[in-house]
Amino acid sequence: MSEPLDPLERVRARKLQREHLLALRAAQPPEAAARVVTRVAEWLDRAAPECVGFYWPVRGEPDLRAVVRAWLAADARRVAALPVIEGDRMRFHAWTPATAMGRGAYGIAVPHDTPAVTPTALLVPCVGFDGAGYRLGYGGGWYDRTLAAQSPRPRTVGVAFEACRLASIAPEPHDVALDAVLSDGEGVALR
Repeated sequence: MSEPLDPLERVRARKLQREHLLALRAAQPPEAAARVVTRVAEWLDRAAPECVGFYWPVRGEPDLRAVVRAWLAADARRVAALPVIEGDRMRFHAWTPATAMGRGAYGIAVPHDTPAVTPTALLVPCVGFDGAGYRLGYGGGWYDRTLAAQSPRPRTVGVAFEACRLASIAPEPHDVALDAVLSDGEGVALR
């Protein structure tokens, strides 16, 4: 049996794991991204959330903007939102295709001057994920801190490539499991 990694070794191991998974994600063919986007569209139709938080795509994440745009167009009562870092967590601000965008933390586009809203469901980008619904993100802990502070917690659905599935991310006490993961493969079923 191997000894547990000390905290510094664990940080190094996670950094290498993220680099490997990001390279895998970048190598995914367009057909894989199209399957992920189709699964998200099907889930939105089935689940019918009132307000969905999603992400602005960066670093090879599946681009959900067209799906969310179509979802919004199908019912004027629906609300979509994008995360904006405020303090030590994220808040979600309303977004439509006509929303003026600015640059937020990490250079990611954020809605400019729109109201904060409370999503009933979140589409969460994953660098990696496991069968227990834990995700590996970029390492900032933004989603974990945000979800831990929300009550009631929104339904959380990871968005990932099956090639980035791990046997386990070796979750830490602060990690928050997702309710499901949608991927171009099997994904993880809803809890």
